[in-house]
Amino acid sequence: MNVEVRATGLRAMREKKGLTQRELAHNLGISQNYIPALESGARRPGPKLRQALMKFFSANFEDLFEVVMVNPESASEQVLEPRDHRRAG
Repeated sequence: MNVEVRATGLRAMREKKGLTQRELAHNLGISQNYIPALESGARRPGPKLRQALMKFFSANFEDLFEVVMVNPESASEQVLEPRDHRRAG
């Protein structure tokens, strides 16, 4: 089993703040192409980027991210409840 953190709330937070993907990338100092990859789930944010996003949006972990347990052998997924995030790492 693998634990993945997905930026499921990123697009909504970005749009709520009235930012384009380009503007958000510029503010965070990351590639413009990385934002749509995060929003679509194609890429996963690392710990430093998760912290930067939470700080930038003044948001809680649960507002921006979802923690998923993935079993690569069966391709099954299980979304962890917010209280389980701390145990997942």
